[in-house]
Amino acid sequence: MTEPTNFLTLTNTGNKDKYGCNVLKLSYYKDRIFTDKIQCCSGAPGRQFFRTGDESWSGSLEPLPEGKWYVHDIEWADGKDNYSGNVWQSGIGPVTVPLDYLGPKGTDRSAIEIHIDWNWQWAPGTAGCVGIYSIVDFQLFVSWLRETDPRDLYVDWGLGTCPTPV
Repeated sequence: MTEPTNFLTLTNTGNKDKYGCNVLKLSYYKDRIFTDKIQCCSGAPGRQFFRTGDESWSGSLEPLPEGKWYVHDIEWADGKDNYSGNVWQSGIGPVTVPLDYLGPKGTDRSAIEIHIDWNWQWAPGTAGCVGIYSIVDFQLFVSWLRETDPRDLYVDWGLGTCPTPV
């Protein structure tokens, strides 16, 4: 199977944000060329343990596991491009992009999405989703999805199980 030419990667910068979550780098590749990046987080402060898919369990509040993920369509709570309307729930906000784990092996993790860290003021971080820090950054992310429709996200924590996209 041919690897995609347009894809996303998620890596750990090794730095922490002011709440104790690792600052992650979500990168966009167009025609296999690095094009742009945004900072984000995953998991809850105090639960920043990075694992492979088969070592990661549901309810752990840890970052999503290393591996290849499928990127679904954008889902809006209150209409396309409406960031000020209704929200899915307090932590997710008005827009989300569901993810499915493709491997290697399997994982007990489910309901993993990319969304704005909507409740960062009182509960920073996520339950394992990718939390983008701001509306402006999420708008940039949406522009990547609309530009080339990348469907593959490679989460690489340096554990040796993430497939290589290029």
